[in-house]
Amino acid sequence: MKTEMIFKRIMTGFIFMIVPLLSCFSQTDSLISRNNVSSDLQISYNSTLIYPGLRSGIEFPVYSVCVRKNIYSENAKSIFKDRFISVNSGWYHHPDFHDNLYFTAEWTMRRTKGKRFFTEFSSGLGYSRTFLGATTYQVDNNGEVNIIKSAGYNYAMIIAGGGFGFDFSKKKEIPLSIFYKFDMMAMVPYNSTFYFRPAMELGIIYKPLNFIRSLTKTRIITK
Repeated sequence: MKTEMIFKRIMTGFIFMIVPLLSCFSQTDSLISRNNVSSDLQISYNSTLIYPGLRSGIEFPVYSVCVRKNIYSENAKSIFKDRFISVNSGWYHHPDFHDNLYFTAEWTMRRTKGKRFFTEFSSGLGYSRTFLGATTYQVDNNGEVNIIKSAGYNYAMIIAGGGFGFDFSKKKEIPLSIFYKFDMMAMVPYNSTFYFRPAMELGIIYKPLNFIRSLTKTRIITK
């Protein structure tokens, strides 16, 4: 019995010693700072399948994480995780149906690997105003027919999408990125339900040095 008690105490002490040591070996270094970072400008060709349009916006950086792995080896890698609040305006032309002008505020999550290739996902809410393409008539209570100018509808909008691209600013110090993105837009209420419209974007992101700076939390993690 005494031998078993001594053994248990030795093992308990060993566990209490080894756990802090293991946590030390697995610990990562982290540096957190806050900086005034310039916002990005975005413009793209915006197509809803075959119908042409344009989209533009501003990305306000909110949070940025740089994860550095194996910094003391030849296989050193850096992964950038950026978060933005973006304000956008878009338009597309659907012949004989309508022109759609919409505005959105979105949360964007972007991950850049190898200082160039990135993937992103965004979601947000917005407002849509359509303008009917054909002449619209209205009959009043007296039976008179009138033409309605700028006829259309107002919608609340939900938008979500994902894409990929190449960022030339982190490696070659060229303040540009190119990207492709697929979005799904839902407008409501549309005949008491949702009206879904897919959209594809092909565009550029310009990163000026001084343009509407915002306070951004930056974190560097070294593993």
